[in-house]
Amino acid sequence: MRWRWVAVVVVAAPLVLFPSAASAKRVTKFLVVGANGRSVSLGSGWSLYQQLRPPGAAPAAIPSGPYLLFYPLMENGVPMEPARYYPNAQVACWSWSLALSECSMVQQLPATWSRTGVLTSFTAEPTTLKSLSHGVTSYTVPSNGSVAIELALRRTSLARRVPPSGCLWRLTATWQGPASATRPRSLCVRAKGIWARGRLYPISPAIMTML
Repeated sequence: MRWRWVAVVVVAAPLVLFPSAASAKRVTKFLVVGANGRSVSLGSGWSLYQQLRPPGAAPAAIPSGPYLLFYPLMENGVPMEPARYYPNAQVACWSWSLALSECSMVQQLPATWSRTGVLTSFTAEPTTLKSLSHGVTSYTVPSNGSVAIELALRRTSLARRVPPSGCLWRLTATWQGPASATRPRSLCVRAKGIWARGRLYPISPAIMTML
C-alpha cells in the first residue's frame, strides 16, 4: 500500500480499517475524546481494540443521545477508523465520516474507562472536514489524513497560543456540520504541529519526521 503524505499527515484513501492480529502492536493508543477538548487514553494493543470493536459483533440499532469519540492510533500516530460511542446504549458506531453506520454493542468496557470521567459528552452532530486542499490540489476526504487533522483540532486542551510564523505547508479546509462556521479555513503546517487562529495543535512527532 502506498501512502501519500501531505506535509505532516497521510492523505490517502481510507484503507486502514483493521490491523491484522500479527500487527497488534501497531494499535499503540486508544483515545477517547470529549466535547470539552480533552482526551484520555484507555491503553493500547489488539486485545483492547477487539474489546471495543468486537469482531463479528451483531449489528445494533442506531442510538441517540450524548456520545464520545473513539480514535484508535497506530505506531506512527495515524488514526484508524474512528467511532461515536453512546454510553447510555453501550453502542459504538464506526465510520470514517463519523456517520451513524456499522453500529455494534460494546459488551464490556475496560477498567481504564474510569479515566473518561474528565470528559464531557457531545450532544450535537459532529463537525467534520468537507474538503482539504493545497493550492489547486485537492485531497481525499475522509481519509487517515483528514481524520488526523480533525482529531488535532478537537483536542483543544493540548493547543497553545503561539505567534504567527512561516508555514512549511498551507492547507485550505472547508467544513460541514453545526460548528462549521467556527472551524478554521486556513491551516498552517509548522514544525511542531498545525497552527490556526493563533494556536498550535500538536501532531504526532513520528509523523512530523516524515516531511
